[in-house]
Amino acid sequence: MLTEALVIMFFVTGLQLMVPILLAALGETISERSGVLNVGIEGSMLIGALVAAIVGIKVDSVVLGLLLGAAAGVGTGIVLAILYVARGIDQIVTGLLFNIFALGFTGLMHSRFIGGQVGPTLSPFHVPLIGDIPKVGDVLDRQNILFWITLILVLGVYYLLNRTWWGLYARAAGEQPHAAESGGLNVHRLRYPAVIVGNVFAAFAGAALVMSSAGSFVPGMTEGRGFIALGVVVVARWNPFLVLAASSLFGLSQALQFIAGQLDGLDSVPDQVWLAMPYVVTILAVLLSRGSRYPAAVGIPWRRASAGRA
Repeated sequence: MLTEALVIMFFVTGLQLMVPILLAALGETISERSGVLNVGIEGSMLIGALVAAIVGIKVDSVVLGLLLGAAAGVGTGIVLAILYVARGIDQIVTGLLFNIFALGFTGLMHSRFIGGQVGPTLSPFHVPLIGDIPKVGDVLDRQNILFWITLILVLGVYYLLNRTWWGLYARAAGEQPHAAESGGLNVHRLRYPAVIVGNVFAAFAGAALVMSSAGSFVPGMTEGRGFIALGVVVVARWNPFLVLAASSLFGLSQALQFIAGQLDGLDSVPDQVWLAMPYVVTILAVLLSRGSRYPAAVGIPWRRASAGRA
């Protein structure tokens, strides 16, 4: 039976599940705007989650876990930037191989350093006056601070890409790198920070996943959220505000698994159907977003004209 308490729980859970997808999608938006398709964000999420869990368990600090988890994205970002940008290796193949490496590496580190240990997690963060809003306040007042930080980051990414000189130049590098080079821009220097920042967001998403749930790491715990984030970016047409809306949709579709068993008529549906729902929604949304067009140079390795590549 659908009750008010069940509806509130649905939206509370859905918004919590939205945060890691939204963070990863914001990072991918920055990367793709500069012309780099970072399929390796799933791997960066796993590594960020692992580091956050280890730090949280060993140091007993949520803040340090989040910060060092996000900082792990600098390392993964540098590695992937060298492969994507400097070496010009196929971005899809490289990203997939990196994800496989990250899955194996984090699984090994889990068995050696974490096991069944559990660290601290985030508590709800109360924003003044928000809790007084009827109905909406009951949902928002139960979110942790990462939810509010992520909303601020949506504004920050929009401003970065649309209101700064770097965002303008990065978008030029993503659309017409040769024209950008002819205009005196260094395409590589624009893409390096975009890939690194994108991976920091992805690693932060992994850390958020740990600190918002059990406070520990489970091998493969991202469960394809990085790939969902790739779909979100396409559906949202690289607009941070639409990324927020699309991420909310996928977070809520994921929350269905927690309430479906308590609804009349749905309690007999196999659990696997609800577990698959976010991925089904992702596929359908991408199929229906026919108007979406990738930036012209996304995924195409680029070399300066002087290096012999047209």
